[in-house]
Amino acid sequence: MSKRSLLPPIPARHPATFTVHGDRRRDEYSWLQKASKETLAYVAAENAYADKSLAPTKPLQDKLYREIRSRMIEDDRSVPVKHGPFYYYTRTKKGFQYPIHCRTYGVKGKEQVILDQNALAKGKTFFSLGAFEVSPDHTKLAYSVDTKGDERYTLYVKDLVSGELLSERIPSADGCAWAADSEHVFYAKEIHPFPPRTVMRHKLGAALAADTLVYDEKDKQWAVSISESADRKYVLIHAGNFDTSECWYIPANAPHTPARRLIERTRRVRYSAEHAGEFFYIMTNKAAVNFKIQRTKDPERARSWETWLPHSAKRSLTGFYAFTDFVAVTWRENGGEELYVTRGASRALKRVVLPESAHAISVNGSLEFDSPVVQFQYQSFIAPRTVYDFDPRTERLVVRKTQKVPRWNASKYAVRQEWAQSGGIRVPVSIVYPNARKGKPIPFLLDFYGSYGYTNDPFFSISRLSLLERGWGIAIAHPRGGGELGWGWHKSAVRKTKHRTYLDVIAVADHLVAQRYTSRAQLFLTGGSAGGMTLGAVLNLRPDIAAGGICYVPDADVVTSSLDTTLGGTLLHYDELGDPRKPDEYRYLKRWSPYENVLRAEYPSLLVRASLHDIRTPYWEAAKWVARLRERATFRGPLFLKIENHAGHGGKSGRYEWIRERAYDYAYLLNALSEAHKKGR
Repeated sequence: MSKRSLLPPIPARHPATFTVHGDRRRDEYSWLQKASKETLAYVAAENAYADKSLAPTKPLQDKLYREIRSRMIEDDRSVPVKHGPFYYYTRTKKGFQYPIHCRTYGVKGKEQVILDQNALAKGKTFFSLGAFEVSPDHTKLAYSVDTKGDERYTLYVKDLVSGELLSERIPSADGCAWAADSEHVFYAKEIHPFPPRTVMRHKLGAALAADTLVYDEKDKQWAVSISESADRKYVLIHAGNFDTSECWYIPANAPHTPARRLIERTRRVRYSAEHAGEFFYIMTNKAAVNFKIQRTKDPERARSWETWLPHSAKRSLTGFYAFTDFVAVTWRENGGEELYVTRGASRALKRVVLPESAHAISVNGSLEFDSPVVQFQYQSFIAPRTVYDFDPRTERLVVRKTQKVPRWNASKYAVRQEWAQSGGIRVPVSIVYPNARKGKPIPFLLDFYGSYGYTNDPFFSISRLSLLERGWGIAIAHPRGGGELGWGWHKSAVRKTKHRTYLDVIAVADHLVAQRYTSRAQLFLTGGSAGGMTLGAVLNLRPDIAAGGICYVPDADVVTSSLDTTLGGTLLHYDELGDPRKPDEYRYLKRWSPYENVLRAEYPSLLVRASLHDIRTPYWEAAKWVARLRERATFRGPLFLKIENHAGHGGKSGRYEWIRERAYDYAYLLNALSEAHKKGR
């Protein structure tokens, strides 16, 4: 290749001026917001530049692909879950991208394939399964699919007796729930690309025009979703945003009954609802920052609610799972999530003892109501995914399935949880590294998110093993804005305090260097979506902080996207990131936006990824940010932009495509580390 062929593309500058609240903003790259021929040509040029530049790493990419794939058990099967007379499970087949959904009648019955995602995805460049709900009588399956990546799901109904599709083709349906008669299905309806704000009732075989509106949310900053209660007695409608919520209910055996509100909405009060036995339960943060659980037999009487599980200042409730004979809850303590179970009239909670303090768990919420056990999946940095059954009667913990990982030796690695100081606040960080480090700085990949109260727990990753086995360490920062230390941890970094998330990540990066886990020349950062926004803000504050990074689908031009209410989720995010319709919050957003604050300074090497059809963080946020970085900054390594034509917010679909992407990304990291070493940084 000639040197000229490796020059990065230079996007055209078409200066435009936008005035908001008297503030004039100059934007040379706003033209990229329209997917014109010029824009698509630029995207193609950026993709070609990245691929050509990384072409020498193609043998390494192929090696990484084979390596990661070899750790995957390609012919696999999930733990069967009992529902009525059937046992439901998924299995995967070598060479096929997607799961196959199956069931047997009884434990040893003949397998019936009820949905093969590979058959549905045939000939498609993208495929995502959304809803998957079997009717109460087990004769029908309602499912939805997206074949573009823009999350415009179409709902179908399959007859599980004949194997044929029914006439239903319901576009822009986001989730569904069955009535008890297995003839009516409720679905959340969206006006794409906006989140759903209405719920419809559909009678199988009837024309869509005859569908009945059962709920209509008037607040444009809210969205709705639907589910069935644990005991399947009610269809629940969940309405809300990231700050406030409420729930409505419809008897499953009387689908024509008007929806009734459980508890009226109150600003900045969130609650989720469940029904089990005789009681409605809610998990609420009303006068309880870390949530509490209340219940009632008569929701029509506002004063009938009693506290079933009180608020705790030391730990935060994160989940509630009701069964016939017991209740399970999850609590976050010291940054980790723990599982507790209580049975009978007693409300004394029994903690399920888990192998490691730093871990990730997820409770199986699809078990039938009279299940004698609670089932959950456990994993950690070094512990492959294990499915457990816990029996509250005997207090026995039974392993149902452990992920097999060829050639993996956990004893070669150490796991730690430490705390970094960020302006007097202790910020947790989870760390794994090879024992062979012996106190010497090694390459590290620092991951983070820190928004919307979501948690980023240390999970087991077969792809990351390729870094660990090459002498790298992995760290996950848990900054304010996330949910690792409870709802208060989240609320301490929203709107006009969101910058605390960025400062916490910087503190964790500095901690890793100060404690000699790594050095600046060996530290790489990674974050996606809101985590990508954080990565951009961190680099503007401290462009010297690391040697490089990978940024996935970043919310990089947060001012423009927050002002554009034609984008699907814009209004939902105002309670998290700020409302630019208010002058002070507009100025705050502009102060921290990655795109607005690119410095004329030296930045680390970056690989930025985006997807052309992403409706959450549009491709142009990444494209504009990279264009401005190329214009203003200099770099200690290459700057690459990869925009996938057939992908969504989570990237490409299919398990082998996922491996290809990780192999590409890790080849970039390893090459960037090698180049930095050659230059003596």
